[in-house]
Amino acid sequence: TVSCSQVINQKNGLLFFGFAPLSSPFQGGTLCVSSPTIRTASQNSGGTVGGASCTGTYSYTFSTAQMSTLGLDPGETVYAQYWMRDPASPSTTGLSNAVQFTVCN
Repeated sequence: TVSCSQVINQKNGLLFFGFAPLSSPFQGGTLCVSSPTIRTASQNSGGTVGGASCTGTYSYTFSTAQMSTLGLDPGETVYAQYWMRDPASPSTTGLSNAVQFTVCN
């Protein structure tokens, strides 16, 4: 499971991931996953209803079936990062910190 907490409440976002790292300026943040990337479906951050706060969270679990479909094999390194809506940002988007993990059995 890859999760992201303390994000703006009630905003859509998604996890994207790939197989190589990157450090490149992107929409006011740093893009840490190199192309080509795979995106998950959009999810809502939840959290407090009404008013802006950082009570939202995102979470995505890689199921065994999905990893098999995507060709994710044990020992493979994956780089992942969340992208989300942020109306206060000049680009109206935001990026989380990135994570790196190795697929296990």
